[in-house]
Amino acid sequence: MNRLLLMAAVCMALVGPRTHAADGGAVRVGASAEPRAVWIHAALFPADRAEAIGRMRALLDDYRAAGITAVFCFDSLPAQHHKSWDLLAALVAEAHARQIEVHPVICPGYPVALEGEVQRHPEWLITGMKGEIYRNLNLAHAGARQHIVGQVSEALTYDIDGIHLDYTRFPVGQTFSYDRETTDAFKKEFGQSPLEVAHDSGSMIWCEWIKWNARQVTTLVGDIRSVVKRKDNRLALSAAVFPNPGISPVEIGQDWADWARQHVVDVLCPMLYTSDTRLFREYVKEAVRVAKAGGCRLYAGIACASSHNKNTPAGVAAAMAIAREEGADGAVFFSGYSLDRSFLDAIKGVPGTRAPR
Repeated sequence: MNRLLLMAAVCMALVGPRTHAADGGAVRVGASAEPRAVWIHAALFPADRAEAIGRMRALLDDYRAAGITAVFCFDSLPAQHHKSWDLLAALVAEAHARQIEVHPVICPGYPVALEGEVQRHPEWLITGMKGEIYRNLNLAHAGARQHIVGQVSEALTYDIDGIHLDYTRFPVGQTFSYDRETTDAFKKEFGQSPLEVAHDSGSMIWCEWIKWNARQVTTLVGDIRSVVKRKDNRLALSAAVFPNPGISPVEIGQDWADWARQHVVDVLCPMLYTSDTRLFREYVKEAVRVAKAGGCRLYAGIACASSHNKNTPAGVAAAMAIAREEGADGAVFFSGYSLDRSFLDAIKGVPGTRAPR
């Protein structure tokens, strides 16, 4: 058993399941029998509006022909893509005309630009053990969480079908924040600051620090859910998550098994980026178990090409079949940059996947 698995076992063993009242209502994402989504980026579309709309229409036509039912779009808000025209409004109009859903992606923990509101609030950023400042928001800070919820609220002014979360975590390596406000908040609850115990010592205080930070991330997800459902209970909240639900809370503060138990998300999308079909099956089986225990939908994240693997159309088709066999509700493909004609033809050709009529 490696160090992270051991720490996961020790630090998470004391966590009992907690409940969260489900908000109810229909989930629009995945309304079809076999939902298929794709992660896309605003940079797929050029700065010129006419050229971009042409590209958008061709892409969405290809997606519809392949049975794609939703797009999860990164950097779709005006402040994110810096185009002179409203990309999200155009994407919603063109996608809905083809019966494809649109879910803007919000990335709470992703490195931020040190400008605007963030520049005015440096206390929102993660502070390392030695006082170093990271360009990532401290998801344990109430002000930072409110800023993120504000981004969600902006996205909700559009006629979208849901919100998709990615990078809803701390940076890899237990990069939690050691600023005075955060450590004092922890000390008030547990009697000691994490700076008063040895790092990675296995002490109970250190274990509580790990679990405490994971709970702050879960609180953020719950706050986002409240805003989304208050806008329209039919809107879906989905989230891309790391593949291993046991290690994720310890390594990055992403306790997505708890998200399922509390039902703070409607759809979990574990990023199962591997071309090893045996390993992929193991990942899917465990992810389905965790999601179903909390009543969440599970969309298997399948990469055509990623930093972890380079797949083939046949490999993607095999992964889709495995995901279905193991009980996944659908699939999400990474990403629009690599989902070319050969992959789209493979998706369309998988038995049971039909293009909309």
